[in-house]
Amino acid sequence: MGRSKILALFLFLFSPLGYGMSGEGDGGVEYLPLESVLVNLEGKRHYLRADIQLLIDSKEHAEKIKMHMPPIRHALIMLFSNRNPEQLSAVDEREKLRQAALQDVTKTLEKYGAGEGLKDLFFTDFLIQ
Repeated sequence: MGRSKILALFLFLFSPLGYGMSGEGDGGVEYLPLESVLVNLEGKRHYLRADIQLLIDSKEHAEKIKMHMPPIRHALIMLFSNRNPEQLSAVDEREKLRQAALQDVTKTLEKYGAGEGLKDLFFTDFLIQ
């Protein structure tokens, strides 16, 4: 098999499309994208834009969680606002923020009776300006 075919196979198997078709995803994990979160950071003219995806354990739970997007976005906006942009430049600080975001989203979903199914939260884009 040529290098390009091996690379194509590798990319397919490790892409979300390949995962969903591999048989492992038959239990129904879902990645639920949120609208971009854009907030002001500490200081003049500093902004954070974060694209986030939630890992949900089933389509049924994903549908329940979708109903609560406004309070989820509110929790994230409140968490991200007025943070120090220099601190967020450090990888370990972004990981702490990701963990705090997962915790806040979990609490929000529990408050609205949809606390089951959320497995993880990922930053798919993180821009500080």
